[in-house]
Amino acid sequence: MNNEQTIIRNNHKPFPEFGTGDNSIQISDKDQPDDMSSILMREGEKYIRVTTDYYRLSHILNARKQITPVQQLWRKGAIMGDFGKEIFRYIRKYVAFVNIPDNSETYQKEHNYNGDAYFNLYEQMKYVPAPGDVTITMKFLSRIFQDKFDIILDYLKILYENPTQNLPVICLVSKIQETGKSTYMMWLCSVFGRNAIILGNEEFSTNFNSLYASKLIVCIDESFIDKNIIKEKIKRLTTSDSINMEAKGRDSIRMDFFGKLVLSSNTEDNFMKMDDDDNRFFVVKVPELTRQDFIPDLMDRLVEEIPAFLYLLKTRQMVYPRKSRLWFDPKVYETDALARMKVNTRSMVQKELLRWFEDIFAFDEVEDQIHVTPGRLAKELEKSLKLITGLPSQISYILKEEWHLAPAKNNKFEFLSIVDNYSDSERMMVSQISKTKTTGTYYTITREFVESKK
Repeated sequence: MNNEQTIIRNNHKPFPEFGTGDNSIQISDKDQPDDMSSILMREGEKYIRVTTDYYRLSHILNARKQITPVQQLWRKGAIMGDFGKEIFRYIRKYVAFVNIPDNSETYQKEHNYNGDAYFNLYEQMKYVPAPGDVTITMKFLSRIFQDKFDIILDYLKILYENPTQNLPVICLVSKIQETGKSTYMMWLCSVFGRNAIILGNEEFSTNFNSLYASKLIVCIDESFIDKNIIKEKIKRLTTSDSINMEAKGRDSIRMDFFGKLVLSSNTEDNFMKMDDDDNRFFVVKVPELTRQDFIPDLMDRLVEEIPAFLYLLKTRQMVYPRKSRLWFDPKVYETDALARMKVNTRSMVQKELLRWFEDIFAFDEVEDQIHVTPGRLAKELEKSLKLITGLPSQISYILKEEWHLAPAKNNKFEFLSIVDNYSDSERMMVSQISKTKTTGTYYTITREFVESKK
């Protein structure tokens, strides 16, 4: 790696690297009393006291062999047993954990207010901006995000300069292996260091969230979200500003949350059920890697360009102004990949409803709107959906909750249906529209609405 191009922070830090050194003191006969103070000071820096609990600053190794810093709850008696009571003179004391993101050079690990000290879980970035070449990085990002290139550059600028701003969930999908999905996640972790993490489905699905509760970027690799509760969790985290940090053996801690989610999946069209009104997901189909796209030692070269890329983000002008709570107008990050997911993950009942409406509107004599009730629709669809239980209630839920249609008051209306009758003129069975006068609380379906669902 070119040390002249890669500029890394090398400031003195008040905290040592987590997990260094042994957990017990080894003293030889040559050690003097002054050496004991030095040893206790060094070992004491590995612990903190927050409120009335003690924590050891250490690492854990995840399934991908990535090291993540953690604050492990540590018994006071265990510390005393290892080092004696004198070590507590060298252990820093804090009123509470805080999560204050700061990617600038004014970053602080310890915050003080009214004489009280607070321990910041957000980590200092390793790299500082510096002018330089970003050719490889720009080529890499433009290949993945294609015509949405300006959006991802705006996204990354916001991520770097305004980390508390909520942003859409990025979903990178491709059924082809080695297209760059995982490389993008690893690159984010290189840029933002310990403030980014890559998880698997199981790690994200568990109730214990201390691994990612303080992170700026939460990547979920090889995603397949088959449970609605997990999807709702993703949606909730996308717009939430706080979280209960849960860890084994510890009380939950309410803290600020500003994590941005990045998902990748080899299942292009249905890795997560998408409803028509889902507008929090920026779904990108990553194209296949061609010979012209191949870059040798890609990850190393991307890392070399991080300082220059941060400088680009810092000096670049935004293209898209703030339009929503996720900054962007959802229309600008709509993609064909998202549209396919919405169609492919519809329920069987919804698919049959749309097919039936399309058949009705195919008749020339049908006007641009029709009136329906869940009960009458259920009778029309019961042959094709005979294995579906509770069909009227499912149809009612789709009309009201998923399609957001409001029912009219109880009134008279004509219900249209398709019947097959023998035609003397054509000497064969033909399909015709039948009109039945009825009374009920009906929904109005327009031709335009059905067309919009295609």
